[in-house]
Amino acid sequence: MSLELIRETIEFDQPVRKEATQVIVEEDLIVPDIKPDMAKVLKIDGKIELEQVEVSSDRLNFKGQIKVYVLYAADGSDRLVHSMVGNLTLDDFINMDGIKKDMLYTMEYDLEHLDYTWINSRKLNVKAIVSVGAKVSEKRKTDIIVNAKSPLPVQIQMQPFAFYRTAATNQDKMIIKDELMVPAGKPNIQEVLKTDIRICNNESRVGDGVVSIKGNLNIRTLYAGVMGEHEMDYMEHQIPFNGTIECPGAQEGMYCNTDIKILNQYVQIRPDLDGEERILEIEVVLFANIKIISMEEIQIIDDAYCPGKEIKLKKERIPYQKLLNKKREGVTLKEVLNLDANAPNIAYVYNIQAKPHIEEVRLLDDKMMVEGSADIQLTYVTEDKENPIYVYDAIMPFRQSIDIKGVTIDKKADVRVDVDDILCNISSERDVEVKMALQLDVEVMDEQEIDIIMDMEEADIDPQVLMNMPSLIIYIVQNGDTLWKIAKKYNATIEELTTINDIENPEKLYPGQKLLIIKKVLT
Repeated sequence: MSLELIRETIEFDQPVRKEATQVIVEEDLIVPDIKPDMAKVLKIDGKIELEQVEVSSDRLNFKGQIKVYVLYAADGSDRLVHSMVGNLTLDDFINMDGIKKDMLYTMEYDLEHLDYTWINSRKLNVKAIVSVGAKVSEKRKTDIIVNAKSPLPVQIQMQPFAFYRTAATNQDKMIIKDELMVPAGKPNIQEVLKTDIRICNNESRVGDGVVSIKGNLNIRTLYAGVMGEHEMDYMEHQIPFNGTIECPGAQEGMYCNTDIKILNQYVQIRPDLDGEERILEIEVVLFANIKIISMEEIQIIDDAYCPGKEIKLKKERIPYQKLLNKKREGVTLKEVLNLDANAPNIAYVYNIQAKPHIEEVRLLDDKMMVEGSADIQLTYVTEDKENPIYVYDAIMPFRQSIDIKGVTIDKKADVRVDVDDILCNISSERDVEVKMALQLDVEVMDEQEIDIIMDMEEADIDPQVLMNMPSLIIYIVQNGDTLWKIAKKYNATIEELTTINDIENPEKLYPGQKLLIIKKVLT
């Protein structure tokens, strides 16, 4: 065979499965022996600590726990507000037909709902609903024909093939330790009731073989003061963090998807130099899940033929993903929350939390409309002995228009929203001004199938077919015609048609144009 094929091995991500499910976890939570009885639950919340994810045959397994925090009014205690912490076991899986061990996955999870049923003063039944979503893909290696050589005048048409490849992945932990001082004028610490830690202003940067991460930890601590002083108080601190995580295969200029979550947190009271309980020793374990994305493009053979010969093309249809654009957009929200009539007055705000949701994404030409809302939970201390801690819920809607090239109505967009920062200011004992910065991470994907030429063979054309072809043809150009299509159909070359017909621009044909075609036979 005189046809020499030149091949190149490429590696790209091929989607395998995408699934979402809900998991219900229910267990009893018992007050520890050293804690007083409960008279009333004031606040209950939790967070997911996922410790293990494993891809196996046809399923994605995950294990961890839901850490539950309870603030309650005590019965028969000198101090009104106490706290306890418990765990719900999270051990489940998602059925995903077709997936196999060692495939790539991305996973999102959220504590969608947490509620309790009062059993008695020492026991609560806690029920949690966890939403879990996962995408699984595999790295596929394929030998693609990128050129062909032959002593015969083989005609080759090339096309660009842009594909999405996971260049590197890594998961690693970062441990942050610090000592937090009680601000002047605040009481000494008798007991830590609640510590809320939020990651804010986080950024990641790709270097050669590494990813640099930095951000801040916003730490709010509600604590019981020493008797004789304020019964409860709170303090707020910010700790900056930064570090590098090794990612062999990463290169500067590649895209980076970084998901950072708080895996564990440890808080311990320690005396200062004067022996007073005014220092919190804190240790936070962050878990970083990193995926480095490379967008690559090569020229591949789209079609081939040879005048006087038959070129047999063997094609394979391959699904693939193409990243059209990736963008980060900030959204700033500002609103004054007015308390309902049944809510007690505010003494001071301990914490404000937000859980944003994307509700609708509309794609237009080079533009995206994103609509959603943020569930706001305002936890504040009151002067009401019946309700010393009160949780006020509100909703802040948002809408954002994003200019992003490559977007059309038929493409797919993945939009992730996180709270970058949130602040509140008490306007009065009934009004709180909330300022929130959201961060939208947008990926526009084009999921396609492409017919790729995997093999080519040359063969002789039936002599009878050649004999039956007219020696001279006057062809009238039709809508959708190209010189390539015409030349291939009539056993000619683009160069011949261009020369014979004195065509200045081979890319421009118009319907009704007449072309002279002369039969050519190779011997």
